[in-house]
Parts: sequence; C-alpha cells; structure tokens
Amino acid sequence: MSRTLGDVGEKSLVEQILSRITLGPHHILPKGDDAVAIEFAGKLVMSTDMLVESTDIPSGMDMESVGWKALTMVVSDLAAKGATPMLYLISLGLPRGMTIKRFEEFWSGLEKAAQYYGGKIVGGDTNEAREIVVSCVGIGSAERVIPRCGAHVGDVLATTGLFGRSAAGFSALLMDIKDVDESLKHAFLRPMARVKEGVILAKYATSCIDSSDGLAASLHELAKQSGVGFEVTAPPVDCVVKKFAKTHGLDVFDLVFYGGEEYELVFTIARDDLEVVKKVLASTNGKLIEIGKVVPRSEGITAIWEGKRVPIEYKGWDHFKK
Repeated sequence: MSRTLGDVGEKSLVEQILSRITLGPHHILPKGDDAVAIEFAGKLVMSTDMLVESTDIPSGMDMESVGWKALTMVVSDLAAKGATPMLYLISLGLPRGMTIKRFEEFWSGLEKAAQYYGGKIVGGDTNEAREIVVSCVGIGSAERVIPRCGAHVGDVLATTGLFGRSAAGFSALLMDIKDVDESLKHAFLRPMARVKEGVILAKYATSCIDSSDGLAASLHELAKQSGVGFEVTAPPVDCVVKKFAKTHGLDVFDLVFYGGEEYELVFTIARDDLEVVKKVLASTNGKLIEIGKVVPRSEGITAIWEGKRVPIEYKGWDHFKK
C-alpha cells in the first residue's frame, strides 16, 4: 500500500523538500531559516501565481505536468516584464491522503521547470488542504522592465507564437478525445514561458503582457493601460488547431482569442524596430509574429476575420464568474 503525506507528516515532508534545495553563493541565510536573504543590486521583479486543483487540474493531467505548469505560470509573468528568473518560493496546500509517489512526481515537475528556465527553488511553506493548492512566488532581475502602458498609435502589435493549441489540448482532455495530435495535449500539459524572448524584448518593446488569460483579455488589458485600440489584421491561428476545430465542431475564433493558457508574450514595438527585433529573436530560435497594429482608442479592438471586421470582446478566464 502506498504511503501518504498523512503517514509521514509535515516535518518529514519539509525535510525531504529541504534535502532537494541547493542555495547559491549570494544567499546570506541557510536553507530552512525563517526567510530567504540574498545580496542583490539591480532591478528586482516579483510576481506570484496560484494553481488550484478543482479549477486548474483536469482529469488526465499527470502530477509532473502540474508541477511544471505551476512554475511556468509565474515565470511567464516575469518574462513579460523582461526579467530573468532568480528565485522561487513555493507554498503548498496538500491533502493528507496524497501519496508520496504523487508528491515526488509533482515536485519533480517543479524542479525540471526551474532547471529549464533558470533560477532556484529556495523555500516556501506547507499546509494541509482539502485539495492541491500551489502558490509560486517568482523573483527575477531585469535591466529594463517592460510596462503594459507604453503602446503608441502606429506601433506594431505582435506575439511570440501562434494561438489555440493549449485550448484545443484542454478540450481534447475534457472531451476524452483519443485520436488527436499529441502536440495539442502537450501544449496544455507542458506550456512554455518565453523567458529568452522577454529579455530581448525588454530592449525594444513599448508594452508587453503574457497571454495566460487569453489573447483577447491580453489585448484589452494592454489597450486599457496604454489608452489605445488594436486592429488585428493577421490573427495568429495555428493550422493544427484549425483542423482540430473542424473535426470536432469547435469555433476556431474562440479557441484562438478566448482559450487562454498559452503563455506567449503579446507586445508592441515601434515599426522602425521591427526588422531588428525579428532578427535578434530568430538568432535565439524565438519568433516575432506580426498580427496587427496599435490604433486610436476610439477605433476599439477588432480583428479581420474571414474578410470581415469583427469586435474582439473582453472575454477570458475569470475565477469568480460563471
């Protein structure tokens, strides 16, 4: 019979976590102290994000993917500001019936994500909860921090990737569709934060946001903060998503604009910088996909879809609305 957290207790679990933590040379306090202290000079960028089992972990999602995604969520926020991850604090609410095996798979996902993005898991907290709750604090450094409020009329509107894959993968899991392109499920289970792209964009972008709440919500947030509108002349539709939507009777527009969970960067840059940024991003295997332009606020937020101009509504994930 598999051992559970209830069998080993919090103290033993914390000791296991601490045994897997390695601090860097700039840390002042030892691991397991009341707080984390480091020597630092520069611009400090901090963000936090939370993953909750009942709203964020669908059936069929393995625990390593849960750990990977929990860290990716907060890293993506840092990336959108042009920051390089340094430290992570992980606070956990866990049911006592969770098996040690499932916990180790989950923690492995956190560690693999930290190794991939850079930065170290250095501490956090544990508590008992009725369901899995993961709160990640990410701390990074940046030479320049990209705001949401700097877009100007005439700027290019662009993204770091195409949209719809994650939403399609999520739909496939919910609908238990077996015959589906595995890249769609992978996009949802193992999303990728655009850290390298964010650091490069920090030198050029006039505004930037991560697209975890959906492309439409991202556009509305940038527009609100900058006091502008957007015209999406070339929606970033993934061709695999088009095929999936047609096969299963789903709306491609909804998957692309309202699906969410993409973790791409949505940003604006001056048109004079367009070719330079394309080349710099391409040199690191990154992408700049031009999707439209910044227009006066009075023109609203619209897309050219199937030859027609259509409004992009402010829709996306909202935890407190049905």
